[in-house]
Amino acid sequence: MSSTDSIPPAGRPRRLAPAAPLPRDMARALTIPRHRDGLPARATGWRDVTVRVAVPALARRAADDVRHLLHEPELHYASGLRLGTLALLPRPGALTRVVLSWEWSVEAASFAVHSLDGNAYAAPEAAALESWLRVAARRLDALDDVLDRAAAHVVADVAAGLDVSTPSLARTAPGGDGDCDGDGTVPHGRDDRVHDAELDLVVVEARLGTSVEPPRPGAAHARVEVVVPDGADPGWEAFVDASTRETLGFRRTLDEDGTPVAFSYLVADHVDDVDVADLVHWHDQHILGQLLAEDVRQACVHLLSGLESPASVGYAL
Repeated sequence: MSSTDSIPPAGRPRRLAPAAPLPRDMARALTIPRHRDGLPARATGWRDVTVRVAVPALARRAADDVRHLLHEPELHYASGLRLGTLALLPRPGALTRVVLSWEWSVEAASFAVHSLDGNAYAAPEAAALESWLRVAARRLDALDDVLDRAAAHVVADVAAGLDVSTPSLARTAPGGDGDCDGDGTVPHGRDDRVHDAELDLVVVEARLGTSVEPPRPGAAHARVEVVVPDGADPGWEAFVDASTRETLGFRRTLDEDGTPVAFSYLVADHVDDVDVADLVHWHDQHILGQLLAEDVRQACVHLLSGLESPASVGYAL
């Protein structure tokens, strides 16, 4: 399939100023319409992954007072400068959602129980859930950037071929040399690091799964990263050899009036050991890495809040 016959004749996308030269040999380019760009279907086999995370022992005990109210719970955390939420689904299939939401400051969060089951919780039970969620929200808010770094660490380990990864959330958390707050979080505004002994760390595990492939033995490019060369133009992505940093090709998002309609894969002119199928496969792997990062972050949210890794992330069969 060429780059011209793969775009529908009607509604052809407008040409955007390229951030990289088009290949002289257009056989080394491929354009895929958005409606045919599905979930990664060319992925490798399934891999079991173990993530070992060091967290404060106090955090692991945080849910003890509400554990009897929960059965295979899911806790979803979304941070944001202006709006943040911590939403609890207490049990599979329950028509109940417990939400802590805030604007600007987690300290000003509001608590609500949404349920079609009538009075889902008695007043003392609701108060216990609120207290637990407020403590968890403060901890997660303090470690928000650390969650992202931990997820990136795991993805890098898995892409390097490791099936066990050990990022340490607490060890990289911003904090001080003095005591932690009573909820196990780090006092706000400190710039130095908290000693492990002061945090009383424990190592807990989350079992995950992924189709992110390990390096291919003997391959010309064992590991390839997908990067955005220019943050002002996120529509261009580059494929870069992880070891040599050589640019191997590009992926361009084509749009009409701001709506993506197609994606063009372009092999770099100077590269003679890559074809467009390689670029498509590497981009699939990039998407699978992003999905794994979300799963790692979700697992860490649970572990830092005193819960086990959620069943939906553990891929129980």
